[in-house]
Amino acid sequence: MSYLSSKGGAVRRDFDQRTLALLASETGAIPLLVVAYLSPEFLRPGTRWWVVAIGVYTVVSILVTVLARPLNDAHFAVLSFGGMVGIATSAAVIADDGAAHAVLILLAAIPALAAIESPPRTVIAFVLVAAGLAVTVVATRAHSATAMFVAGGAVILAILVPTYLVTTLRRSLSRALEAQAAISETDPLTGILNRRGLAGRWGQVLLGAVESGLPIGFIEADIDYFKTVNDRFGHSVGDAMLVAVSGALAEAVPPATLLARTGGEEFVIVRNVADEADLDRLCEELRMHVAASTDVTVSIGAVCASLSIIPGRSPAATREMVDGLFSMADRQLYNAKRKGRDSVSVTRAGLVSGPLTDVASGRAKSRSDDSAGRITEPRERVTDDR
Repeated sequence: MSYLSSKGGAVRRDFDQRTLALLASETGAIPLLVVAYLSPEFLRPGTRWWVVAIGVYTVVSILVTVLARPLNDAHFAVLSFGGMVGIATSAAVIADDGAAHAVLILLAAIPALAAIESPPRTVIAFVLVAAGLAVTVVATRAHSATAMFVAGGAVILAILVPTYLVTTLRRSLSRALEAQAAISETDPLTGILNRRGLAGRWGQVLLGAVESGLPIGFIEADIDYFKTVNDRFGHSVGDAMLVAVSGALAEAVPPATLLARTGGEEFVIVRNVADEADLDRLCEELRMHVAASTDVTVSIGAVCASLSIIPGRSPAATREMVDGLFSMADRQLYNAKRKGRDSVSVTRAGLVSGPLTDVASGRAKSRSDDSAGRITEPRERVTDDR
């Protein structure tokens, strides 16, 4: 890593793994070329100038790699293709057949390096080019068909095996990272999203509202008397209750709906709805399905939030926006609890490029004049036994 100065300050330019590996292979070729040039008997007559040309190209490649780091796919492809041609040319001008075949093995390095970060089509292209160059050089040196078959096959295997291993390791690492990401966004008890997973997908909901022009339905469902049941029958029964309710909600929600457990006995459902009446119908369906499918009931508070876009300002998927919806849904949930539980309370709201406005009362709930999208009102919590 290094630091380059600019008018705006220090600019950090890093080597990625692929660029660093290519630079190491380029630098490592220099001593080999110097030794070959200083040993005329090692080369075929009249071919020393080829070694000089390859050396010049290698030095230029090193400079380009250092200055252009990290290399993008196009830069890597050009430099690597030139490197493979240089390796094949070096093998062709070496007088000794054994040494020439050993140099050809170096062709395996380029496809393996490509497999670290390049897309599959680039890796396949490098494998085919490397194999073609290797077979071409072997064919010009082989003294029999058997020698060509054995030497060519050995070189091709030497190219394929490390490339396959690197590709397999890369896929395994990607799958492991994806699994880790899924675990971090999933509630381990119920298997649905947790608060982090909900926050990570909030931008998709906002984008869907922008594209469809439909309001966002933000639903907060809370199990009635959960604390009493948990204290009386134990946490194992409480956990079974949470699993049952999450399963019932998952069965009742329409496709393309976000469902998350956001803490304790609280669940959040988010989707685009046609209007406030549509959201109210969905909430009633959820409430009745939980009551029919489990031994408990839920109270539901919901907000139908219409999105308005200020010209020239894109709506931001801010944490404050989500907290504002939580706050309004919490108040509606409290209303549902006060009505005797196992009930639904729905209100309307407006999302204006980030700020949240209470349409029903006409009061701004979430914005200061100098902070678009910022929720300033603290979130209310229900403190009675839910």
